[in-house]
Amino acid sequence: MDPFNVCINNFTYRRYSFEYFLSSVKRLGLHQIELSGCHPHFTQYEAENFDVKKLAGLINDMGIKVAALEPEQNFLPVNIAASQEYFRRKSVEQLKFYIRSAKEFDCDKVIIYPGKGAMDHTFSETRRYACDSIAELAETAKSNGVTLLIQNVSNCISNLTPNRWMLKELIDRVSSDNLGLSVNTSAAAAAKETLDDYFELFGNRIKLIQLSDSDEDDEQLVLGEGNQDIRSHVKTMEKYHFDGPISLEIVAEEYAYKPEENYLRSLRALRTICEKEE
Repeated sequence: MDPFNVCINNFTYRRYSFEYFLSSVKRLGLHQIELSGCHPHFTQYEAENFDVKKLAGLINDMGIKVAALEPEQNFLPVNIAASQEYFRRKSVEQLKFYIRSAKEFDCDKVIIYPGKGAMDHTFSETRRYACDSIAELAETAKSNGVTLLIQNVSNCISNLTPNRWMLKELIDRVSSDNLGLSVNTSAAAAAKETLDDYFELFGNRIKLIQLSDSDEDDEQLVLGEGNQDIRSHVKTMEKYHFDGPISLEIVAEEYAYKPEENYLRSLRALRTICEKEE
């Protein structure tokens, strides 16, 4: 596994400044990041006109590459499958802001979630809103030289893609040639699926892996501290010659107090596994 492909996400550093996050990336010996559009680092909530060029300059000056943009879509009010038209349109426009901003970071991948519907609304209605929004976003991405990556998410986040088959159905319905896939191993584990299952079904449509451990509560944990077979994930990526970004995801609230220390533990666990596979 190429260490240059491994990256971390600033969302875990949400209690720290963005400058601290970038310095931490260098201390950890990494060269690229998955840039989260999260508060307080990078959202339109910080300023009426967010200075994207300034943020991109900070990253570039540190010699760091942005592997993908991942707008925050859980804690912030963003839902592209919402039944309320105004909210849905605002959510789509928020994501378009990130898609259009990607070129400033020399980044060609933006990750989106499928959205979610109210439990008392029909599934077909929610899926229709999601498909319409994703199709629109995929066109915006295409015109901006960006590949849109839809994220598999667990049932606690969305009722639309709780497993790989429903995710495939959603992608097939959108029918866009500019739609790739970001696979989160914790969401796959929550569905009793493996990374190999996803590669077997989606193949080279998978452009990014979010690698984390997890427990029965679907918390995204430091590698080696949950129930997932991380070694199997590594073998799968080698089997399919995956050379895209591998983002270590640790989002549990307790990790945000000492993000660098926790990411270091995850990186060490991954290196130990990779060394044993050589």
